[in-house]
Amino acid sequence: MKVLHVTYRFGREIIGGAERYLFQLSTHLAKKGIDITLATTTAKDFREPTRWNAFWNQGYEPGEESVSGLRVLRFPFKNLPKWMAALYGIPLQKRFEREEWELKPPSLIWEQGGVLGRGWSFEEIMGTFIQRWMGLNSEIHINDKEIREVGFTAKSPWKNGGEIFCNHEKIGEFDLNKDWRYHSFPIKIPADSLLIEIKLKRTKRPWKELRSLGMAVSEFAYKTADRTEKIPLTRHYIHEMYREKEKLFGWLEQRARARPRKLERNFDLCRGPVSPQLLRYLDDHAREYDLILGHNFPFPCAAEAVRAGKKAGVATALLPLAHLEDDYYHWNHYYEALANADITFSLSDYARDVFRERFGANAHTLGGGIDLEEFETAGFHGAAFREKFGLGKMPVILFVGRKSHPKRYDALIRAVRIVNRTLPCRLAMIGPDANKQPVNPEDALYLGQQDRQTILDAYDACDVFAMLSSSESFGMVFTEAWMRGKPVIGYKHCGAVASLIDDGKNGYLCDREEEAAQRIIQILNNPNLGRSLGEEGRKKTLERFTWDKISEKAKDLYEKTRGNAKRKMKNEK
Repeated sequence: MKVLHVTYRFGREIIGGAERYLFQLSTHLAKKGIDITLATTTAKDFREPTRWNAFWNQGYEPGEESVSGLRVLRFPFKNLPKWMAALYGIPLQKRFEREEWELKPPSLIWEQGGVLGRGWSFEEIMGTFIQRWMGLNSEIHINDKEIREVGFTAKSPWKNGGEIFCNHEKIGEFDLNKDWRYHSFPIKIPADSLLIEIKLKRTKRPWKELRSLGMAVSEFAYKTADRTEKIPLTRHYIHEMYREKEKLFGWLEQRARARPRKLERNFDLCRGPVSPQLLRYLDDHAREYDLILGHNFPFPCAAEAVRAGKKAGVATALLPLAHLEDDYYHWNHYYEALANADITFSLSDYARDVFRERFGANAHTLGGGIDLEEFETAGFHGAAFREKFGLGKMPVILFVGRKSHPKRYDALIRAVRIVNRTLPCRLAMIGPDANKQPVNPEDALYLGQQDRQTILDAYDACDVFAMLSSSESFGMVFTEAWMRGKPVIGYKHCGAVASLIDDGKNGYLCDREEEAAQRIIQILNNPNLGRSLGEEGRKKTLERFTWDKISEKAKDLYEKTRGNAKRKMKNEK
């Protein structure tokens, strides 16, 4: 059986989770007798100066080569010129900013406190504090008892000002300059539920910035009759919607369906890597294969592989690895690829059900895979890791993942701050610096991107593995930590992670950072508990998530899909 896997970058040394997954799936299928060819680009590394633009670096030569026994075809790619990247990126930014106002999100239900509403950019860690930028308009929702005053600390790099409204009635005006200043506004008639609206005079789009920025806010607070409460700038309405998946998915789908089709092309061109030669190969050679698999949203090659396979009349498969709660993964042409592919592989039953029920995909769960040989033969040097990075015997909390907003590393930083009030420990972070926001050395030992051996040593060195990511396709890092017998902590409202971790059996699922801090303290104060959780996780991994088991299931599904496609073509003739 001849199979073509289509992806944007491929190499044994690439450590990204999606890339490692396809590498392992391909090599293990080859060991089971499947003739695998990889069609990819010469790209290796990339940087993301904005949310929309990725610029790739060439790491390989074009042509054919053998990688771990696989035939790999590499095609040259092109980055958009910077001016063109901005030209395509600005309409995307404007559209997404407009969507949350034009397509109103579902109403939220929460017990008490404040939640940031529409009009806010991602939070940014600025040394010891967090700030958020707002555009021309923004909202804050507050539920409490007899709220009597609201206020915020803000600044603007240029002269600016605005008005503030409470339940649609104006309650004040304010002026801004480049210095942080606190502005407070009394509520004329104390109320239990407030909609606060801020409207600015102007915004600007700074150089190399796609967003229209109005003012930066570092604090928002309100007063009741007997206390002052701060609203965490991390508490955003999108995060609150993770608790109500059906509402969230319905809203994201509504936005994607209404989005102009030309923006899909903008998105694909901005993300890249763009390789006309790769697309020509798909069109010219698709018929030479029994099945074509497209790998990984949000990159254009996944949907293009399905398109080319359908055009050639061969069986098609999709491995989207989608982070379903993230608006970045919701596009109409992705929905079409899910519906059109003969089979879609998910990494969790949670994703499988969403693919089936919302998008009509023929979805089947493979699960994430552990390279058992690697963990059986690799050397693990936890003590050397601790010595190299000056960790000594201090308890270590480990995070492995891209330093980006969806990973919610900032929530983990705040959780570890809480732990350190009563129990000294150290947070170690490993992963590419995607958002270029500084991490205070007092908060964490941020090591950036590291080689595989250092990552393995870090798993061996840590006492707890924690990642509070809001959206994942599976959560491979949890199974890797389990293979070293480590207890894990994940975010309970991340569907894929919640379907992986059995709360209280092999780790913990947490909501707020206060809860995560409590669980970390509980584990650190009870080493036997940590060992028990880690051992249960290791058992689960060995039973369900080895590459031998996953590749055997994938092989069976490949063969069935090819057979079904052939029968379908025969009947159509």
